[in-house]
Amino acid sequence: MATFRTVLWEVLGVFLVATLLVSILYRLRGIPLVESNIAVVAAVAFLYLPALLLWRRGFELEDYGLRFRPIGRGIGLWLGASVLILPAFGVFYELFVNKLCPQLLAKLVVCPTPIAKTLRLPPKLSLLIVSQVLVVALPEEFFFRGYMQQRLGEVMSVTRAWLWSAALFALGHYLVTFHPASLLVFFPGLLFGILRRLSGSVLAGTLFHATCNVVMEVLHRSLG
Repeated sequence: MATFRTVLWEVLGVFLVATLLVSILYRLRGIPLVESNIAVVAAVAFLYLPALLLWRRGFELEDYGLRFRPIGRGIGLWLGASVLILPAFGVFYELFVNKLCPQLLAKLVVCPTPIAKTLRLPPKLSLLIVSQVLVVALPEEFFFRGYMQQRLGEVMSVTRAWLWSAALFALGHYLVTFHPASLLVFFPGLLFGILRRLSGSVLAGTLFHATCNVVMEVLHRSLG
């Protein structure tokens, strides 16, 4: 029977190894070979580091959310979250960029340029969607919500494990970019954790995570 300390050190160790690797590669992204492969290396680290630990302990990856089943529930939760949250987020983002930031926060932060009236889709949109699902969202969702949230939940309450996984998700982004704004991913991390809990797999969180990233890419490209 694993103890609290054993599981905590295991999770933190895997987190630090994966984060350190990605952070080093991020610092070296000016090198063309690194730039073109950083996302793939990060995906491999997020998938295989926890997978190797689970395999060594005789656990099945399916039991840690790496499955499609129940596919109907996962897709339904993804669609529901997208319909309920993304329109409201788009309105808030437009209000923040065009109204709130220039008037209230300009002296505190560097405000982005206003969003153009016409949204600008990124080139090769279909390739972006596929890469966001398979290379970014799936590895991160398995790492933080499949492995980490469930593993911690074996030695602490469901709520504490959910909060821990969201906090480490935000801390990981910060330790790679060292940009304070990256800590805000704590809040979508909470939502991804809820989707993991409700769906029983990482499918809903993966699809919604990728959808959020694609929406953010469109909004960033639409800044005047």
